[in-house]
Amino acid sequence: MINGNYSIKQCILDYAQNHERFGINQLATELEMKINTARQYLSALAKENKVTRIGNGEYMFTDKQVFKFLPTQALEKLYRELKGALPYTDFCIYDGSIFIPFQHHVSVNHAIYVETNRDAVDTVFARLKDSQKIVYKQPDSVFMYDYVNLQDSCAIVKPFVTESPTNEVNGVIVPTLEKLLVDIQKDDDFDYMRGTEASYIYQTAFDLYVVNTQKLFRYAKRRGAYENIHSLVKQLQLI
Repeated sequence: MINGNYSIKQCILDYAQNHERFGINQLATELEMKINTARQYLSALAKENKVTRIGNGEYMFTDKQVFKFLPTQALEKLYRELKGALPYTDFCIYDGSIFIPFQHHVSVNHAIYVETNRDAVDTVFARLKDSQKIVYKQPDSVFMYDYVNLQDSCAIVKPFVTESPTNEVNGVIVPTLEKLLVDIQKDDDFDYMRGTEASYIYQTAFDLYVVNTQKLFRYAKRRGAYENIHSLVKQLQLI
């Protein structure tokens, strides 16, 4: 119940701090307020980055960072070149530095990852190859171990899964944390990050950053990795 000496906003913040995660209905019932009032204040607090929406009507107190990958000027330039040449094609682009905050055994990774529509993979691969870059097309785990040195500057081109969770930063489409967590468990070229390293990555990601589990599991289902990822998250007691 809301104490008359507290503002509604402060009461909601106090409630959020004492609940790992909560729903709008739960909060409204326990604080004896209208649903619309709760929704209005939660929306305002979310804009102030004091609470975070982690699912459909579900929130948590924000004492963690919101993960956001900032593309370099070189990535921005490459993205705009590709988009300019193929304006109706989807792209998601990032580089190996995106994994550094999560890795236990930090490895040098100078690769640029270019994801694009499945029917455009060959075109993009040829285009990057013509620009004198070292380029690999959808390398599997065996090829990665035998032939790819991520310490060299190179590009890896692979299909972009429709409805992947992405962010737009400076006009460039980049992955969300949820997309990365699923992709490292699914993409063959990320096989070297599986096993105990994947466990460490997941633990670190959940410890340091806000993870939208609804978004994570929805994308995992699209990629046919739901059971594997849900089992890992449960095993690590992250939910």
